[in-house]
Amino acid sequence: MQYTQSIKAIRASILDITKVVDKPEDIEQHVRFIEDGLLLVDQGRIEWVGEWEEGKHKVPDSVRIRFYPGKIVMPGFIDTHIHYPQAEMVGAYGEQLLEWLNNYTFPTEARYKDKDYAKEMSKFFIKQLLRNGTTTGMVFGTVHPESVDALFSEANKLNMRIVAGKVMMDRNAPDYLLDTPETSYNQTKTLIEKWHKKDRLLYAITPRFALPPHRNSWRWRIS
Repeated sequence: MQYTQSIKAIRASILDITKVVDKPEDIEQHVRFIEDGLLLVDQGRIEWVGEWEEGKHKVPDSVRIRFYPGKIVMPGFIDTHIHYPQAEMVGAYGEQLLEWLNNYTFPTEARYKDKDYAKEMSKFFIKQLLRNGTTTGMVFGTVHPESVDALFSEANKLNMRIVAGKVMMDRNAPDYLLDTPETSYNQTKTLIEKWHKKDRLLYAITPRFALPPHRNSWRWRIS
């Protein structure tokens, strides 16, 4: 197999799941653990994975082998529901939901109208995701388009997979956070045209506090 000059060779223990399954109880039989493994990555794509002894001859002589003894390399985690403006208020005093929203969440979200602040917190949020092994996220922004612009911009710099959207909210929140159907539509349309399918980014239509047709319909993705 021919590789480019950008090939990376990683030697470590490797843990992954070799098959997508429909039933959680079937996952265990497809878990693979390689105690001494080799991972070959070429131009950002995994080209080969397996036992070190089986694959070491595949590594070009000019390539430095990144060796991590005692460490496990595994696929990044996927967070399917997270609010990035709430990253800075983790640990806020626990109250009933409405009090918690009014006292902590909504005032925090109001700050994301400021594009510089949204940019700063987007960097913090993405750093926290990666620090904890999460490489893909389905993310709520705030009602402000600035929050989504900042998040997508920072994620795109890292070629990170993010599915996100501007919150669409015209009720059940303070006046300073409320949207209208007209402004929400126009701002969302602009954001979709700018960010959807740009590199590894995807846009999600993200209504909030609206009654869904069924329990799994809080989020729709644009295809």
